[in-house]
Amino acid sequence: MAKWNDNKWGFLRETTEKAIEAGIDLDTGLHRNGLDEYLKVIFPQTNDWIHDKTIDDLPYGVKSRRRPDYRSKSLKLIVEFDGLQHYQDPDKIITDYETSKFYEELGYKVVRIPYFIQLTNKVVKQLFDVDVTEPLFDETIPSLGAKGKNTPAYLCGAGVDRMAKEFHNFPEQYKVNLNFLKSQNDEFHTGASLLEKLYADYEVEN
Repeated sequence: MAKWNDNKWGFLRETTEKAIEAGIDLDTGLHRNGLDEYLKVIFPQTNDWIHDKTIDDLPYGVKSRRRPDYRSKSLKLIVEFDGLQHYQDPDKIITDYETSKFYEELGYKVVRIPYFIQLTNKVVKQLFDVDVTEPLFDETIPSLGAKGKNTPAYLCGAGVDRMAKEFHNFPEQYKVNLNFLKSQNDEFHTGASLLEKLYADYEVEN
């Protein structure tokens, strides 16, 4: 655990304020960083990010109270941080899909970042097609742990299924997290076996 304490980049949260409120991760001892901090490094020339506000340039007759986490008009990009609650309620999961479709129909590219996926240089390239020279999150650090109560065991069925599917886009982080969950020897609080099964089932289907 000690080797992770000195990392500049920590676990992702929606804002710097929420990162500070969340404090130190109980499983790894690592701190947290706001998505706003990461975006400054990924898009250093972009200064028109709008946080948590309704879209003010909707087409005539279209109304919506949706509030994107971060939106850039110049990039035509919306970035959403999907925290734990996005995996605990099946209705919320459906809403996320519908919201992404709504934004895309307005001409925005939508990037949704699951709470268990961290912004390594490789992930940033994959999600944003941007090469960041500064070393970002250390991909050897697991994001899921029983002490943090953020494991598959704490999700609804549809949430674990969503997690397994999304992990397929980031196989390196899946392996790191699955190995850490198994090392905790607490299936009841980790749900590691369920995640592993759903991940394998999804692999067969595709």
